[in-house]
Amino acid sequence: MIRYIRIILLLFVLFLNMPLKADNKDFSLPFDFPVLFSGNFAELRSNHFHGGVDFKTQGVTGKLVHAVADGYVSRVTVAPGGYGNAMYVTHYNGYTTVYGHLEKFMPAIETLVRERQYRDETFSVDISFGQDEFPVKRGDVISLSGNTGYSFGPHLHFEVRETENNELVNPLFFYKEQVRDTKPPKAYAVALYPRSGKGSVARSNRRVIRKIDGTSLRDTIAVWGEVGFGVKALDFMDNTSNNYGVYRMELMVDDSLLYSSTMDRVAFSENRLINAWVDYEAYYMRGEWFMRSHLLDNNPLRLLSVDDNRGWLRVDEERLYRVEYTLADLHGNVSRYRFFVKGERCDVQPVNSGAGQYFCWDTDNELRELGMRLKIPKGELFEDATLHVERTEKPHALSDRYNLNGVTHPLWRGCELSIRLKNTPLDDHKKYYIRYVRGSGGYGVGGTIKDGWITANISSLGCYEAAMDTVPPVVRPINEKQWGRNGFLSFYMSDSETGIKSYKGYIDGQFTLFKFSSKNVRLTCNLRAEGISRGTHQLRLVVTDRAGNETIIEKTFKY
Repeated sequence: MIRYIRIILLLFVLFLNMPLKADNKDFSLPFDFPVLFSGNFAELRSNHFHGGVDFKTQGVTGKLVHAVADGYVSRVTVAPGGYGNAMYVTHYNGYTTVYGHLEKFMPAIETLVRERQYRDETFSVDISFGQDEFPVKRGDVISLSGNTGYSFGPHLHFEVRETENNELVNPLFFYKEQVRDTKPPKAYAVALYPRSGKGSVARSNRRVIRKIDGTSLRDTIAVWGEVGFGVKALDFMDNTSNNYGVYRMELMVDDSLLYSSTMDRVAFSENRLINAWVDYEAYYMRGEWFMRSHLLDNNPLRLLSVDDNRGWLRVDEERLYRVEYTLADLHGNVSRYRFFVKGERCDVQPVNSGAGQYFCWDTDNELRELGMRLKIPKGELFEDATLHVERTEKPHALSDRYNLNGVTHPLWRGCELSIRLKNTPLDDHKKYYIRYVRGSGGYGVGGTIKDGWITANISSLGCYEAAMDTVPPVVRPINEKQWGRNGFLSFYMSDSETGIKSYKGYIDGQFTLFKFSSKNVRLTCNLRAEGISRGTHQLRLVVTDRAGNETIIEKTFKY
């Protein structure tokens, strides 16, 4: 009888989590060669979910990219990072497709983009089009695949969005039949979490991690009160060595379904909720992705479904509890992992704020230290947290340094940090900023000055101090002796403090397009492509950082 009840429950969950209705005839493939992916939808990434799939392009750039359905080009963007060269095609079936990291657009759009870049004297552009400007038919060549933007190998980043709400949906729904996948997902380890003040794992209030041996664990872990689970897992496909995110997961304890997750859609506003789902401490400290099978107090991520106790298991009997994970991909390949935990009565340690300040996720919070104010609004923490500050006095610096020892407590959107300035040697307020410090490195997060305080919005907790940027950007020629021979002007360009704000290149007094790649901090100009004739020329390059510091390079070169 229990077996039949369990089957009914599983079928009910599968019904509730059925993928979006999509006919693969709605979209054709963007390429005319066999499909292989280097990345799938909703894979775990730093502070976000992967918004699409990555089509392999046989290790090269310049492959013809086809429109996957009738529609029109509604937008193109060019940026040094992110998607690089990207094209958006709005279709008549309610979806918009996005093609990222392109090498070139269709000729008419390539010309228009170039005209806009020269008109505005900028490399980065964002252009929207009306329905009648660039109509396309299914199969039309709309671009060439590339490796632009924040891409570290030739591929096509491909997204499917619902046009009405701009939400991302799983592109594999449309291409399931074109992909060969006989490999099930694989789990590598599980984590057990005692609920703060309510649970115990191995008679402690700390997380316990165990590697999976085959399809189970080697030992049985003692638990009591309320405990949660997490799993480290990956998926695989045929004909490639890449690994992927797991499409569907379910957690059963005895015959009760505690949790399920289904990677079918995600909104951009939900991206940072990834930090509430995964074990953020394990990721931050060791780069490991453990996906929680319970919800923290403030986690409205729609990819997840839990029981009435938000996925936490109540252990109140001294017996064995059977725990089973089921992992599945969109092609129906399934793997199961079963282990036991043992209910052993013990005292549960109460919540202890220690020397810190206890913050509640559902209230406005403020933390004050000598020379520092931190304001965390309601809903920015994912759970209650104890935070404290370590202040390092720096008598001759602009400010003291403040280590907000809550780095393992991520924020959803961010909060406000203010630091008192101990001195301001410069009258130019643009030179001052708040700096995030990590090890020997760090970066600027901006800031505005008022009444002796500098304030900035920060997206994560950590170590901060006030800083001053009077150092101009670093701009250094690369292979200068080869410029005339290969026809490329190339520079290394970076700014380690406030970051590059703008750059402009001029040859013989005329604006000339230079392209910047943020992944390798290279600034280049293709002289032939920009119509520069053979001969001797004058170069002027002006690079400005966000504090207003300038570096100007002036050179005579022969081409």
